[in-house]
Amino acid sequence: MILDYLLKMLKYILYFIPIYLIIRFIYIKLSKNKLNIKHEIPLFLLSSFLIGLFSLTFISNGTNKVNLIPFRIFYDTYIEVFKNDNISYFIISFIGNIIIFIPLGILIPLLYKISTKKVILIGFLISLSIEIIQLFLKRGTDIDDLILNTLGVFIGTLIYKKIGGKNEN
Repeated sequence: MILDYLLKMLKYILYFIPIYLIIRFIYIKLSKNKLNIKHEIPLFLLSSFLIGLFSLTFISNGTNKVNLIPFRIFYDTYIEVFKNDNISYFIISFIGNIIIFIPLGILIPLLYKISTKKVILIGFLISLSIEIIQLFLKRGTDIDDLILNTLGVFIGTLIYKKIGGKNEN
């Protein structure tokens, strides 16, 4: 199931690549900046990731439910895994919501020297915007997605720091 999500994301990322390259080429030419490969690679990865994330979020089928009760995911996961023998619910809804946002916690501080708090805030706001937009797409929204996505960004910042990244507190 996760592979299916990744393949859906990859399809839109592949559509995005030529558009991205043209835009960056024009921007660099017009701004007369030199090509900085150390900046361009993380920027490309972040841009591609965001395209994949938004395509996955807005294009994929979803439920029409709204959950505004924080941490309900624990109860729902218990019911799905132990009562309904549905381990994929745990993998997608719980683990997936964390993992999908880890790249933001790595790529944002890699590109911009900002504090961990600001990185987490940016991740939170991206997740919040997705959840709000999903309301209008009748995809549903879940406060726990927001919490888990933000946790993923935080874990990403820890990974970034662990692999030698430096940013402000």
